[in-house]
Amino acid sequence: MNIRVLGNNLEAWTLAAVLASTGCRVVIAAKQLPDEHSELAELDLLRLLQKQLAQGRLQLIDLADTVFNPADSCELLIDARTNLSAEQRFQALQMFSDAVQAESAIYALVQPVAVGTTDQLQCMLLDACKGRETKAQIDCLYWPSFIEAGRALESFTRSGRLLIGASRLCQNPKTEGDIPEGVAAIRELMAPFNRSKDAAMVMSAREAELTKIGINGMLATRISFMNELADIASRQGVDIEAVRQGIGADPRIGHQYLYPGCGFGGEAFTDTLGFLGEELEATESAQGLASGLLSSVWQINEQQKDLLFQKFWRYFNAEIKGRTVALWGCAFKPNTASIAGSPALVLIQALLSHGVQVQVYDPMAMESLKLWLNSAQIRLNSEQKPDDGQVVFCDSPEQAAEQADAIMLVTEWKLFWNLNLTEIATRMKTPLLLDGRNIYPPKRAQQAGFVYSAIGRGQTI
Repeated sequence: MNIRVLGNNLEAWTLAAVLASTGCRVVIAAKQLPDEHSELAELDLLRLLQKQLAQGRLQLIDLADTVFNPADSCELLIDARTNLSAEQRFQALQMFSDAVQAESAIYALVQPVAVGTTDQLQCMLLDACKGRETKAQIDCLYWPSFIEAGRALESFTRSGRLLIGASRLCQNPKTEGDIPEGVAAIRELMAPFNRSKDAAMVMSAREAELTKIGINGMLATRISFMNELADIASRQGVDIEAVRQGIGADPRIGHQYLYPGCGFGGEAFTDTLGFLGEELEATESAQGLASGLLSSVWQINEQQKDLLFQKFWRYFNAEIKGRTVALWGCAFKPNTASIAGSPALVLIQALLSHGVQVQVYDPMAMESLKLWLNSAQIRLNSEQKPDDGQVVFCDSPEQAAEQADAIMLVTEWKLFWNLNLTEIATRMKTPLLLDGRNIYPPKRAQQAGFVYSAIGRGQTI
């Protein structure tokens, strides 16, 4: 199959690499492959992209996303772009429709979108084709990706679920009551990863759109609920880790996404919550209801991002100007260079605005943080204003902790789990360890000489 991919993000590059590896000819609009220091720097993905490019199954074209050439012979257009309106997406869809040479083709949305977007695009295409002869019949589908940062290839090729949402307006069903040809084509395309058992679930596009945003809404709710329990545990002198294990032991609940922490992030995760929030707000407004569950979930998460700063503030009785904080981890999750929505960004802004020096270490996300600091016009080191803090980039967690007044652990990189805490504590001005991911047993940290406070664990601050 000849495929064109729109987008320059993790989803786009993962789809391009994997589908090319199955024998498809894939074209993606980009000047070059992702840089190894970019937010897309997953080594196995980069290796696969390089291999497919070398073997000629992946082609890079230095053209605008919406430019099509009839010579492309594209049969499937995958739209992996984010934060676009249906009208903006339709520009590419219409150009695709005009360029397609085959009798039928597929336009597939893979990112979180507002419920009804796929049907809207199909309807816009049908209206545009009225009164003129068209070369191709195009099915608009919603084919949500479940690609996870840090394990992009594995999460796509071993997903265990394949959702395909067909627009109710699809033009070319094989027979009356049968599934559209586009759905059958996607199932065939994904056959190499759908062999052990048929994990395909075919539904309407609107059902698939709501399913995708509903999944992330459910996961976010579990995390925020655990953060609420962690707050209660802290006030009651209870270790939330024991509570977490007890709750997870119930087979109706399980252990997934029951980890309290200093806030979740990630562009795809927060985007889906945004769409779900819009749907709920529209319903609540129409029915005259007060803001509901998801608003609370979002508010709890935003509060969690500031929690470590609040602990730091209280511990030093608000006298924090001129102090130094070691920030361990700034990626929004381990094994990725992405800092999208990371609690570290909230913490850095709060600390700098109060005249605190921030000494940062992250194994992968340092370049991403530098770009964010520059785009946010936050000055570094000697360029700081006299009353502002400064950001210092370090080569190791130990260097970051040197002469620091506190450590804030934000990302649970495996590197941080078995450090020599005793030695690190002796190199600090104040051995205060604020663990935003609950990776250390309180007793171990205390024996190492730290004042240890986590999320519902350790000393209450």
